[in-house]
Amino acid sequence: MYSKVRVAGHPIHPMVVGFPIVLFTTTIGALLAFIGTHDTFWYRAAMTASVGGVTMAVLAAIPGAIDLFSLPKGSRARAVGYRHAGFALLTVGIFAAAAAVLVHAWITKTMVDGVWNLDATVPLAIGIVGMVTLVIVGILGWTLVQTHHVGIAPAMVRADVPAQPEDLRGTVLARR
Repeated sequence: MYSKVRVAGHPIHPMVVGFPIVLFTTTIGALLAFIGTHDTFWYRAAMTASVGGVTMAVLAAIPGAIDLFSLPKGSRARAVGYRHAGFALLTVGIFAAAAAVLVHAWITKTMVDGVWNLDATVPLAIGIVGMVTLVIVGILGWTLVQTHHVGIAPAMVRADVPAQPEDLRGTVLARR
């Protein structure tokens, strides 16, 4: 099934999802760096990456939803698409919760003995759960493309080559 939302023949949803993936991964990395260094730069980087990742994921969901609802009703691809969308929404919700914790802690931060009292363990734990769901989202997205050919232009079919492999018996291609 060819993608309904595309630019120059390329589907938009797969182009945009790279941004939240990178930003969610950056959130985890920056939180680990903050825990290791206690440098507030890393805390702000994690907070910004998490908020940006949630924003980009919501933007990526728009063309994804249009493509999902254009799939044939009752098809296996649509069922996988619903699971993909459900886990994606769960992932966005998890990282939105992490972003809310980060932003709230940043706004209400206090200094104790010359050190900012910012705890990164809770948002890090939330983010790690989010990364697990993000992997599931990626696996389901890969299944949509590789197994169900969602978002892929239909292949050009030659008249002299049968469409199904079982129809190739006795042809030059099958003897190789």
